[in-house]
Amino acid sequence: MTNELPGYDAWKLASPPHDDITPEQERALEDEYHEAEDNLREAVAATLADERGKLYLATIRKIVIEELNKMERQAGEPEWQTRTPVPVPGMG
Repeated sequence: MTNELPGYDAWKLASPPHDDITPEQERALEDEYHEAEDNLREAVAATLADERGKLYLATIRKIVIEELNKMERQAGEPEWQTRTPVPVPGMG
């Protein structure tokens, strides 16, 4: 399963040029990225499972969007990803 944006690898853009990186090192970096992605999914899923019985789905959605909108762009991330805040949908 790949959800990557075409031509976008944050770790590649944030790092020095990779002229001297071996294919094995590049694969290791990509594996680390995908492991971090999986770890985040598991953490979010566990947190949602813990709190789901106490909160409405719309409230969870609002909180997640608010927290995403607080995040600052990091080196290597395209400006368009953080330029426009994610709109919070209406409750109800």
